[in-house]
Parts: sequence; C-alpha cells; structure tokens
Amino acid sequence: MNNTITITGATGKIGFKIATALLKNSKSIRVIGRNAQSLESLKELGAEIALGNMNDVDFLTASFSDSEAVFLMLPPDKETLDFGAFQDQLGEIQYQAIINAGVKNIVFVSSQGAHDVLHTGTVRGLGRQETRLNSLPNDINVLSIRAEGFMENLIDSLKLFNTIATPLRPEVKTGLIATDDIADFATQRLLKLDFTGKSYQDLLGDRDYSQTEIATIVGNTIGKPSIEYVQYAYEAYKNALLKAGMSESRAALITERYKSINEGYFNEGVRNEKSTTHTSLEQFAQHILKPMFG
Repeated sequence: MNNTITITGATGKIGFKIATALLKNSKSIRVIGRNAQSLESLKELGAEIALGNMNDVDFLTASFSDSEAVFLMLPPDKETLDFGAFQDQLGEIQYQAIINAGVKNIVFVSSQGAHDVLHTGTVRGLGRQETRLNSLPNDINVLSIRAEGFMENLIDSLKLFNTIATPLRPEVKTGLIATDDIADFATQRLLKLDFTGKSYQDLLGDRDYSQTEIATIVGNTIGKPSIEYVQYAYEAYKNALLKAGMSESRAALITERYKSINEGYFNEGVRNEKSTTHTSLEQFAQHILKPMFG
C-alpha cells in the first residue's frame, strides 16, 4: 500500500478544499468523479483522476485500491425518486469497495442527528451508513464527522426565498458550520491518521444561533437590515422545494429533518473545545454572502 489518499466528492464544497489542501502538503491524492472537465483544475495541481460512476463497485474498488485512506461522502441527488434507497445503494457499494480494496482508514462526512435513523429526514441515510461502516472488520479505522448544518445553505435560502426561511421555530437554536472548517478538520485527520477503531466527532460551528439571530446577522452584514426570519409551514416549505425542481422524496426528507430539529431529535452533539470550530456567521456573511447579495 502506498500513501495515496482517495477523495470522493472532490468537486464539492468540502472535497475540493480537502484535495487542494492535501496537494499543498505534498500528499499523493486520487480524486473520483464522472466529469473530466470538472476535475481538470485538480489534475493540473497534481491529482490522479479516476473517472467513473460511484454506483459501479468494480470501478470504486479499483479507485480505492492502494489507498492509505479514503475520504468518503454520500453525494446529494436532487432528482432521485427515492433518496433513502439511493443513499443505501451507494452506501452498500462503498462498503463493499472498502473491503475489496483493503482500505484501512476512512474519514466519512456524516451529520448531527445521525444517531437517530428513524426521525431525521435526509440524515437517516447518513446514520445508516455510519452503522454500515462501523460494522467493517476491526482492523479498519473509521472516523465519522457529525457536522452541523452548513452556513453555505443560507445561500440557497436567499436565492429561493430572498430571506432566511425554514420550518424551524424562530427561537430554536442550532449550530452552523462553514464547510471550510469541516475540510480543515478532515484534512488534518487524513494527514495525521490519528484515529483508531470506530468513532465519531461532533463539529458544531463556533456557537449556537436562534433562527431570528441568523436572519439579523445576515441582513445587517449584507446591507439589508430589513431581512427577517420567516418560518414556513412544513407542507409549504416542501412545496417550495418541489417548485425549485427537487424530487418529492428528497423534499419530503429535508422537510422531515427540520421537523425533527423542532422536536428535539438532533440534540445529541456535545459542545466543547474540540467540537467548536472557528468561522463565525458574521465572518461568513462578510466574506461570502455580502459579495453575492450585498
């Protein structure tokens, strides 16, 4: 086995940042994707490209082979007719490819709420994948990153609703995390391989925010102080996602995720020095949201 690190989701927000950071640290990396053009910038930086479909266990086995570690994620699919079945199908293929290829170190991006596979919407499939990965043989190390909701999701809200809007009650407090902070944490784990056995790490953002506070911070920072938080009814929110082109299955599961937060099913993460990350919403809004919406 050589010291190659293989990265799934390398064109996404987290995977791309991990790939570029590892290359800057002179690591040998392999990136998996279906579109050569989207991976060209990483290829120019020195990444090995593996072109194919992650639904193909033979392709994925070959891509994972000779890897010191794999960064693993279940990619979203806005159009699949059964999002949970899609997650499980891909999760089973990833599981088998890990065994076939003899990979010994896995860093998996999961989510807060993954401890509950009954109520948490889109996160249910991530929880099932955690369980699947944790059943791998004892000599395979697995670290699941249970991250809070992404600050980048605020971009979608502003585009779709022209404000901050979800079905969450205004007073409900949640963490928010920048994908840069997830990528930084995952990069360090992949460089150091300082995890053993089967474990998870909460990543909760810099602090908890009420939904009203989120809207106020965003509005003030981007120069639109009139922005107010809007709580959507569950069905109305799902219908807005459907109108935006999302499948019935995924829209229903995303809406269920918010319902489960309202009902307390996500309240499992422990905030401490290790689970608290650096980027504040004020910083994110200033550097990312203001140039886009200010």
